[in-house]
Amino acid sequence: MPSSSSSFYHNELSHALSEQSFGLTRYEVARQFSAHEATAVVTLLEGTNIRVSLNIRGYRLDDGQTYESIEELLQSVSPMYVRKREDIIVTKLQGLQ
Repeated sequence: MPSSSSSFYHNELSHALSEQSFGLTRYEVARQFSAHEATAVVTLLEGTNIRVSLNIRGYRLDDGQTYESIEELLQSVSPMYVRKREDIIVTKLQGLQ
């Protein structure tokens, strides 16, 4: 049964993507159609669009690969995300010196 209110998965996917937005061109979480899953279209820094779903099993790509975290998923599909994330970590570490 479709739900018009936000679910845990919808909120969690939105939050996870917003935290990783530094390494994405854009993302859009689809209006929710299930209380048990949320889906988003993500444009990677490379310009490629991917569809990411979140459910009880974790973060999943259309090819069926499932990941425990959004970071792990993004690292597997976007070398530019990995570089951007590393740059941010190095900059933060340098700021501690």
